[in-house]
Amino acid sequence: MLYLSGSCLSCSNNPCSLSSSGHSFDVPKYQSWRQVAGYFDGDGTIATSDISNRPYKLSLSLVFVDQSADQIANLRDFLNNHGVRTSRILGRSDGNAYELAVSEFYSVKRMLRRMIPYLCKKEIEARAALAYCMGKITGNQLLAVFQAEVDAGRRERHPRQVALDVPYTRLEGGKMMRRLRNRRIRDAMGKYRAKLTPEDFMNIRVKYFEKGKRVCDLVREYPKYSRESIRRILGKGRRYILVKGIGRVDTTDTTIRDAFRAHFRAEEWR
Repeated sequence: MLYLSGSCLSCSNNPCSLSSSGHSFDVPKYQSWRQVAGYFDGDGTIATSDISNRPYKLSLSLVFVDQSADQIANLRDFLNNHGVRTSRILGRSDGNAYELAVSEFYSVKRMLRRMIPYLCKKEIEARAALAYCMGKITGNQLLAVFQAEVDAGRRERHPRQVALDVPYTRLEGGKMMRRLRNRRIRDAMGKYRAKLTPEDFMNIRVKYFEKGKRVCDLVREYPKYSRESIRRILGKGRRYILVKGIGRVDTTDTTIRDAFRAHFRAEEWR
């Protein structure tokens, strides 16, 4: 069969169309990124989703759909042979087509760079997606480009029940997610592994700030805690400490005695 991307037939001297010497009953093997780009222009899409339901970072996937299992298998073989990780070939729920996705970040970036010189209809959204991958635009700016392409009739509409709102670049969103993950790890360690009890936290601070006890006196009175731990309870040194059953507690506000209040006060400032 003649393998041409229908969406590109309207472009004169179209660089993304597939050249073929004639009709063939066999599905041709993919030989170049020019051919892959032509296929993507006609039957591919850039799918988006937020990661872990948090409005910090978008996940991008390059998705191909075709009624021919052999054709999409040939595409998978070409991509795998060129360092692109793909999903398994999946049958769609309606049973009339097959789907192949590229979701791994570096594979998405590699494919976009390879296809962009040959894309026609999807060039604008592909360039915007690559800019987002490289940290040059925010998620909302990328989504705005996608919406503009929908309005222009060059991108299929993908309605969502919940609108995405990602006002960060990919790099910024990644940093925020790592910070949240580290915080959860620290809090888990505090809840289950910390030795300091909320009662000792309160008593040590009361005795130091209100009764005038010295650090050396508190070290002798509470031998199960090191001198450094006592200092951190009092807001010195690292200015935070892990409290059993609570997690990470900020100790910089010396007016606070209760560990739970210190913990939630710190959360309000984050």
